[in-house]
Amino acid sequence: HPLVGEGGHLVVNMAHDDTRSITSGGTILSYPPNHERLLTELESSEGQLGAIIRSLYDENEQDEFMKSLFTRIKQHEKDIERMCNKNYQGFIESVTHLVKVKSEAHKLKNKVIEANKVIQDSGMELLQHKKDLHKARAVQKNITATVETLTLCIPVLEMYSKLQDLMDEKHFYSALKTLEQLEHIYLPRVRGYIFSEELAKEIPNMRESIEGQSKSELKEYLTEVRNASEHVGEVAMHQAQRTAHLELSSDVLDPLTKTRSLDHETCAQDLVDFSPVYRCLHIHSVLGKQDQFIEEYRSHRKQQLRLVIKPPVKADDIKDFKQYFFSIVGFFVVEDTIMQTCQRVGIGSKMDGEGLISQNVLDDYWEMATSEMLSVLRAHCLHCNNNHLLLKLKQLVVWFCHTVIGYGFKGDKLYEVSLEIREHYDELMMKTYGDAFTNLLSSDDYTPVCVATEPQFQGVLDLFAYKDLAIQVAEFPRQFPFSSMVHQIFKQLKSYIDDCAAYSDRLNLSRTEIDEGVRKSVNLLLTKSMSGCLAKLIEKGNLTIQQLSQLWVNLDQWEHAEEDLDNYIASVTSVPRSDLASIQSRLYGFSIFKDAKLITQDRIALLLQIQMTELMDGVVYDWTPKEPMKYPSGAFEDVIRFLNSNFMIFTKLPTEVIDDLCVHAIQFWIGIHENILLSDKYSRLNLEGLRSFQVDVKRCETFARETVAKLVPRLVRSDGVQQPLIDSLFARVNQLLNMFFDSGWTDYISELNNVGAKKYSSVPPESVYNLLTKIRAQDKKKKKRSETVKRKFTKKKQPNPVKIALKAVEEHLQERQNPSHVIGSRLAMSDQSSPSVARTSPLLYRRGTGISTASTTSTNS
Repeated sequence: HPLVGEGGHLVVNMAHDDTRSITSGGTILSYPPNHERLLTELESSEGQLGAIIRSLYDENEQDEFMKSLFTRIKQHEKDIERMCNKNYQGFIESVTHLVKVKSEAHKLKNKVIEANKVIQDSGMELLQHKKDLHKARAVQKNITATVETLTLCIPVLEMYSKLQDLMDEKHFYSALKTLEQLEHIYLPRVRGYIFSEELAKEIPNMRESIEGQSKSELKEYLTEVRNASEHVGEVAMHQAQRTAHLELSSDVLDPLTKTRSLDHETCAQDLVDFSPVYRCLHIHSVLGKQDQFIEEYRSHRKQQLRLVIKPPVKADDIKDFKQYFFSIVGFFVVEDTIMQTCQRVGIGSKMDGEGLISQNVLDDYWEMATSEMLSVLRAHCLHCNNNHLLLKLKQLVVWFCHTVIGYGFKGDKLYEVSLEIREHYDELMMKTYGDAFTNLLSSDDYTPVCVATEPQFQGVLDLFAYKDLAIQVAEFPRQFPFSSMVHQIFKQLKSYIDDCAAYSDRLNLSRTEIDEGVRKSVNLLLTKSMSGCLAKLIEKGNLTIQQLSQLWVNLDQWEHAEEDLDNYIASVTSVPRSDLASIQSRLYGFSIFKDAKLITQDRIALLLQIQMTELMDGVVYDWTPKEPMKYPSGAFEDVIRFLNSNFMIFTKLPTEVIDDLCVHAIQFWIGIHENILLSDKYSRLNLEGLRSFQVDVKRCETFARETVAKLVPRLVRSDGVQQPLIDSLFARVNQLLNMFFDSGWTDYISELNNVGAKKYSSVPPESVYNLLTKIRAQDKKKKKRSETVKRKFTKKKQPNPVKIALKAVEEHLQERQNPSHVIGSRLAMSDQSSPSVARTSPLLYRRGTGISTASTTSTNS
């Protein structure tokens, strides 16, 4: 195949099987094997130059091949020349032939040129495409390398992105697990990259960040659980109350906040989100700091416990104590839940088996809380002045103990301090009910209770069991003997018993112990508060004789109500009848009503004394009249009217009390009258004055015999051995007057030194001496003597009988003051058997003691 080379040389293909050319000089030209093959292929091909050109460009040997091609062309030209020289004729023919084909050759050349141009253009385009292809393959290779690199890096970045998202979402445990995967699995795959080194440097900071944020979350949890502890404790205590069926007052049982739910199926995990503390525990476990975290958690909770058990600022309302106890219960319920759930979580550490909170730690917390609670209860309760608050607080303590016992804690010490507080509670109760007794006693109208209908009648009987059957069949309106204070105070006593029993309930006491405690408290209430109220009312009150009489009736009703109150205590404490005999504390406190009756009776007697003394102050005698008065004095009649009206008031009292009061009044009246006679307010006296005095004495005796004897029949009754009581009452004053009227000086003076004298046995020598002194003074002033006395003393040859008698009595009075006086004398016997009554100390009669009992009550009281 002819080819056109550079310079328009014709290249003619020689033998197809020759791979080497021989020059005209016989020299063998050698080519590179690759070029030789291409040249051979070019010489033997039929116009398929594209593959050869592509191969040259692929090998990048265009210039070397062109050199080999030119060399081959020159070789063929020399071969042609040689052959032409050898075959000249043939050459001529060939030339001729060539000349002939010259035109064709020019055409072919033009076509070849055009084809070459086209090929060159195509080659340039191909070359450009080749370059583009090369660049594309380089880019593709880079892309492949990039893809492979990204395939390694993208998971790392994805894990990092996931880590950031988890931290933003505060899923710290998952973030920590992701961080571990990133550090140990993904980062080693991209260890040669800069960003991996940066990430590796950032990992410790991220761990610290996770630890810090987990601690922040723990702090938030601690704050949340501190705020929620009160509600948790409230729910737990209400659940315990429903389980134990505790009976609590409404103030104690009412929820602190009505908007809170107290569903009995609610548990601590429904009220508190424990996931933060669990996550923190897991996080620190992964970080290898679990033990450190446990110690830190326990330290924080211990500090919170100190704040929880701190005494409430205010202690004047049960709500403050409810918040205090609810918070404590909530704390331990939360920690018990932590302990139970952590034991199920199973986390390995040197504290393995204990968990976040162990039982020993929880017991230590409980001991610390119990110690502080005991101090708080003692401090606040012993300074509390409200018994209702103490009762509610006791209920709250019992409620608290039932709750914590359900969680495995001990409440014995709290029960013990509740028993200690009971003494203070009893003191407050006595003060409260003492005030109630005082109000009821002072506000009572002291009139018998009158009911007009059956419901009213039953209402009184429900409060106080009156046992008189006669009133049951009486017509309405029915009248009780006692006033309203009886059943009202009895109602207060029952209320006191209920409060005492309520305090003792559920304090781990037996029924017998509760019963004894209640009885002891009732005895203290009666002997201290009630007795004090009655004493103050009776001795310092402004009660009239009628009111005191009604009070005596009321006291008598209370005294006989001991059995009713005893039965009520037994019914409240539910002590079987068989156990009542073994109870040591009986209701001895009811003895105060008997004592109060005596005090009331003495007070009535004292008021009678005071009123009679005031009335008797109006009695004025002329002690030296010429003639005695014929009628009793007006003031004396006032005393009679006063006694008569008051004696009618005494009719509702028992007979023995009426006897005592009436006899005492008459005896005191006689004493006052005698004191008037023996008074130092006057210094002269004659027998007519004594007779005027005797008129009033006779009027008094007549009143006693005719009027008072109807109320006190034994005044005039005689048993045949002893004289009537009324004679004993008036014996002294009558004997004294009769001795002066009968001029019995000699008999009286002889009786002073003799034992067994009876005529003037009741007359004391002091009284005789007093009257003789006044008569002697009157005689000196008038310088004359009574005719009767003068005759008597004249017969006995005693020129001055009054003077003689006065001297004799005076000698015996001096002998009485001498310790060596004769023991058997009349004067000594009078000291032993019948003491004389001073003018300021009249005899006071007491039933059963006789007339010889002397009272220490003065007329000036």
